[in-house]
Amino acid sequence: MCCSVKWHPLTSETTSSPNVSSTLAKMVDQAPSVAMEAVLMPSCDLPDDVPKIKGYDFNQGVNLKGVLDSFLTTGFQASSLGLAIQEINRMIEKRAEPVEAEEGNETSSKPGCTIFLGYTSNLISSGVRESIRYLVEHKMVDVIVTTAGGIEEDLIKCLAHTYLGDFSLSGKELRLRGINRVGNLLVPNDNYCKFETWLIPILDQMLLEQNTEGTRWTPSKMIHRLGKEINNTDSVYYWAYKNNIPVFSPALTDGSLGDMIYFHSFRNPGLILDIVEDIRRLNSQAVFAKKTGMIILGGGLVKHHIANANLMRNGADYVVYVNTGQEFDGSDSGARPDEAVSWGKIRTDAKPVKVYADASLVFPLIVAETFALHADKLTAGNKAD
Repeated sequence: MCCSVKWHPLTSETTSSPNVSSTLAKMVDQAPSVAMEAVLMPSCDLPDDVPKIKGYDFNQGVNLKGVLDSFLTTGFQASSLGLAIQEINRMIEKRAEPVEAEEGNETSSKPGCTIFLGYTSNLISSGVRESIRYLVEHKMVDVIVTTAGGIEEDLIKCLAHTYLGDFSLSGKELRLRGINRVGNLLVPNDNYCKFETWLIPILDQMLLEQNTEGTRWTPSKMIHRLGKEINNTDSVYYWAYKNNIPVFSPALTDGSLGDMIYFHSFRNPGLILDIVEDIRRLNSQAVFAKKTGMIILGGGLVKHHIANANLMRNGADYVVYVNTGQEFDGSDSGARPDEAVSWGKIRTDAKPVKVYADASLVFPLIVAETFALHADKLTAGNKAD
């Protein structure tokens, strides 16, 4: 209930004579009532359960977990990060509830919540790759969607290094030196030459198996094969192969992989990748899930491809977006979760969270307070496999 405040507006004299002077003197000594009413407008009481803003007190010492716990009541994007941590922990809690698949479904068993993880290629180029690999290595997510660069940069890092540079380095000078820039990361062009040397014999073998064994390759089957062939525990896709986690990349030719497939088509033509089989497989992961959660880092293809798969089940149950996109230009990349609700890609009773931040800053913190924090619970079943 709103509180009541008694106001004391000034009264003006309408008579003339010496009283006018005394009234003017009083007005000088008192603030105008309109100003007082505007500035001292009474408030309604907020509900008791509304969080109160309070940040971390470093008088308690340096405690990273304490700092992260305080984000929820810090405000701005720190609070959004706190809400994202809560949302992902709800996914993890629901995922721990095993559910047997119904007879006739295309998956034999499923968790209580199927977690879809999507990310753009720049995050694999960066050190966020190690956070993603941790999740895949320990089977903490169920389905991955990424771009061509999100595949190849992981494999290339097993062959050669990526280096720290600067955003302001001259593109012309770097080109003359054969150095590619990804933000403030530097990738020598020799890395891609090494990648071609490694990849072409695999493409030859894939084509041979297609022609002699009738293998019908899809982007996800190709990624599975590349994870097997790289045979390196630093690789995200080695662990996806080992743990049989499907990785979808419908634009697999949009990057260095596409360049190599293009060159290969001249020297040994005929390799076919079937995207139709993959779209059925991806959508089925959503359709036959008990509950679904979406964690999407960045925008573009990966964001929409996961969301559209969840449209097939009338929306995801749990959602976290991390990106810096804005919605004013109408792009899907910048759209807030509520736009996806209107399309049926997020359920109407969901509590989605968008964190407006660079994922390289916040995703390792999210992992620390969610998947890594609950690692024992998440990996308990893995040890029996």
